Amino acid sequence: MRFILSILFGALLAGCSTYVQRAQGVRQANLAGDYEMAATVALAQAEGSSKDALIWKLEAASALRAQGKLTDSAKVLEEVELMLRAEEERPEFSVSGETVAAFTNEYSAVYRAKPQDRLYASTYQALNRLELGQGTAARVAMARLRFVQETFGNGALYVRPTTKGKVDAKYDVERASQDERTRATLGVVEDNLEQIGKDGKYDDAFSHWLQGMFFLRLGVDASDREKARKELLAATQLNPQCAAFAADLKECEGTSAVPRVVYVVMETGLAPEWYEQRVDIPVFVASTNLPYVSIALPALRPSWSDYNLRLQLEGKDQVVSPASRPDALVAKHFAAALPAVKTRAFTSAALKAAASYALNRAAAENARRSYDSGGNLLRVLTQVGTAAYTVGTTRADVRNWTGLPARFALARLEVPVGGKLTVPGHPEASLILPAGRVLLVTLKSSGENNPIQARCTILVP
Repeated sequence: MRFILSILFGALLAGCSTYVQRAQGVRQANLAGDYEMAATVALAQAEGSSKDALIWKLEAASALRAQGKLTDSAKVLEEVELMLRAEEERPEFSVSGETVAAFTNEYSAVYRAKPQDRLYASTYQALNRLELGQGTAARVAMARLRFVQETFGNGALYVRPTTKGKVDAKYDVERASQDERTRATLGVVEDNLEQIGKDGKYDDAFSHWLQGMFFLRLGVDASDREKARKELLAATQLNPQCAAFAADLKECEGTSAVPRVVYVVMETGLAPEWYEQRVDIPVFVASTNLPYVSIALPALRPSWSDYNLRLQLEGKDQVVSPASRPDALVAKHFAAALPAVKTRAFTSAALKAAASYALNRAAAENARRSYDSGGNLLRVLTQVGTAAYTVGTTRADVRNWTGLPARFALARLEVPVGGKLTVPGHPEASLILPAGRVLLVTLKSSGENNPIQARCTILVP
């Protein structure tokens, strides 16, 4: 018994400990702005772990992009897209099933993409193609982005599962959730989600704007113009406060026009940190044969990266509008899936507790009938083994894309050729803007005091 439980315990924890350790290192590298380290670790892990390859490729793609290695980032995101398409093309593929499962799978299973993974993989790939000057590939990336938004961008996809007819664990999830200690711990998880998602947009307005801007500036016919109008309208409806969205929509509708425009896209901070929240729950049978029952939930906490960067043109402050909040989008998706996450965790705990109780009771009965010390020793070993198994296998799956930003902000400027764009306090981000009718400037900072990665691309000469 002890031997078997030890094998199970070790096997189930091996993948978990490896991922958690490596992911924490990648997050810290992103937080410090050490994107080279983040990319190096992620690429190495992607090669060595088939079940976690998708999440590591996402980490690598964003870190490579942050370094300015756009071709390498695009190549990795091509691999990501092939993996995602393979999922979507399975005959049994279900959007609701895949979406909920993404938040509830185990470390022993292959990582399933979360909605934000699909959305931002497509968004980053579209940006990569634009900055690389690959117009045809950018159009394909925009089509993919639209599909992802239409398919995975709706909270109504989440359907609370039922265990009726599947599991008879003699345990009432709702009743357990009302226990005072259980409710208090679950409250921490829910309060954090509410705090992160407060005032945030569920859908990603920035991704809608990106498509609209592409078809407005690089479109070839009236059909593209209408696509631009629809996407810019969607972005504006989601975020009416963004001045750049409104100005682009106005221009698309033909009420204004400018000879030259410079877009400045700012990525700041990091998305919420995922962690494991242990919850002690009421036991099924009050007995020494069942010494411990708990669940482990994945949970989020704010990364405290809510800061704004100032933008100046020739020393004068410019208007930079919040565009989207990936941190809020992540929180909203997880909050929608939380009922399913809790149900699965409680059901799993019920099954483990029932099995532990049966084993411990059998061992105790055997010890009672025995007339030597062997029976008592087996009883003790069984209790220790079942307790170790329960604790060791009660793990929350916290696999996530740690390199996502917390905020996207956007500025739309009318800048003369040779104009100097600066970020006060960050001389490394100073740019002399070249000629061109449409320019795209991208700025990235994972921490308020970290160096800023800055690039300027001519979209329309």
